Amino acid sequence: MLGRSVTFIALTFISGCSMLKTEPSPQRETNTLTAIEMMETNVHFRLNRMSQQINEQNENIAKLEKELSSMSEELNKVASVSSPKPEVIVEKKIVPVPQKTIDIDPKTAHGKVILGEEEWIWLDSVQSFFKARVDTGATTSSINALDVQIFERDGKQWAKFNLSHSGEENQPADQIVEAPIVRWVKIRQSSADDTERRPVVEMWLKLGKLHEKAQFTLADRTQMTYPVLLGREFFKDVALVDVGKQFIQGR
Repeated sequence: MLGRSVTFIALTFISGCSMLKTEPSPQRETNTLTAIEMMETNVHFRLNRMSQQINEQNENIAKLEKELSSMSEELNKVASVSSPKPEVIVEKKIVPVPQKTIDIDPKTAHGKVILGEEEWIWLDSVQSFFKARVDTGATTSSINALDVQIFERDGKQWAKFNLSHSGEENQPADQIVEAPIVRWVKIRQSSADDTERRPVVEMWLKLGKLHEKAQFTLADRTQMTYPVLLGREFFKDVALVDVGKQFIQGR
């Protein structure tokens, strides 16, 4: 019995010793963790190194591609210089441009009629031409009038007078005119102090392209060269005067 107990105790002791030998110690665990950390560090280092090498290779590849592109451009330039394209010459057709001829009317300027110092005028009332002096120094116009008679027609004053003038050739002895009186004016003669009251009549006349109504003071112009005098009131807005010329408008 004792022998069996000793034997059991011995086996138990041996078993306990064996169990104590297989249980890891804290120092061993620390060493194991340290080894694992060193392995991880080594792996990370290798991975970083490989990534750096890959980046360097990519940069080298990009540099090579850029050099290849530059070489390709240089080759294209050399090829274009060595084999120039033939120059295409396009013959231009010259089309003559017709020149416009500008008609210059010597009788007008700036839309106005040009008058000379002397002109022919046509009076509608007697259907005849008369010589007229264009006087830029006179304000009003006047016409030769002999045997002036004042009468009334339709409630208005009219004047009847003889327009004949010794200076007019191929004219009848009497040129009787009847015209309405538009106003009266007072004329002071240079040789007298008294004033003379004269009628102003309105008559249609033609002068070149002009066909206008004009107002004339009735006066005895038998001693004058011209039976008609045209003053500024007639031509100031419709005509220009060139005193160095005569009969620009003609008949």
